[in-house]
Amino acid sequence: MKLKFAALALAFAAALPAHAALTNNAADIGNATVVDFNDYDGFLTIGPEAVAPGVVFTGDEGSELGAFIRDLGSNGIWGADTPFVAGGAIGELRFTFAELTSGAGALLNHFAADFFPFSVVVSAYGDNNQIIETHTLSIDTDELGYNEGQFVGITRDAADIRSISFKGNGVVLDNLAVAAPVPEPETYAMLLAGLGLIGMAARRRA
Repeated sequence: MKLKFAALALAFAAALPAHAALTNNAADIGNATVVDFNDYDGFLTIGPEAVAPGVVFTGDEGSELGAFIRDLGSNGIWGADTPFVAGGAIGELRFTFAELTSGAGALLNHFAADFFPFSVVVSAYGDNNQIIETHTLSIDTDELGYNEGQFVGITRDAADIRSISFKGNGVVLDNLAVAAPVPEPETYAMLLAGLGLIGMAARRRA
C-alpha cells in the first residue's frame, strides 16, 4: 500500500510544472561541470562550437571565445588575466546541452552607459527551443573595477533545461557552470515499478 502511494505521489509531482529560481550563488548549481574557456584564444565564431563534452556554444555576429579584453563602459573592464566569452553589439550567447540539466549559470557582466540599459536577459530553454524561464536583471559594477561581475544562474526542480542564453549589449561571461544530469521522473517510475515486482515476488515466496 505504501509503495502504491509513493508511486502515485511521484507521478503527481512529475506532472506539475518545474519550479525555477534565479540564483547569484554558483554553489546552487549542484555537482556542476565548470567550463573556463582557457583553451580558446580570440576565436571569433557564431558556432556551433563544442566548448566541453556535451556543451555547444552558439552566438550572434561578433561573438568571441577566448576574448582577452573588453571595455564595459560604466561597468569597468574585463581582461588580461584569463580568457572569457564575449558578445558583439546587442546579441545572444547561448549554450546547449546534450543532456537535459536542472541548472546552469555563469559569471556575467555587460557594457553599460547612460545611453544603454544596465540590464541583461537570462533565459532557459527546454526541448523544441521553447522558453521555460526568463529574467531581465541589472548588473551594475564599479566604473573603475577590473574583472568584476555577478554569477547569474537558473535552477529548476526537474532536469528540463536544454540550453541557457545571455542577451544584452556587449555581454561577457566566464566559468559556465552546468549541473550534472539527474535521473528523469521516468527513471524513478521504472525504479519504483521494479521495487514493486521484487516485493510481489518476495510475498509469493513467503
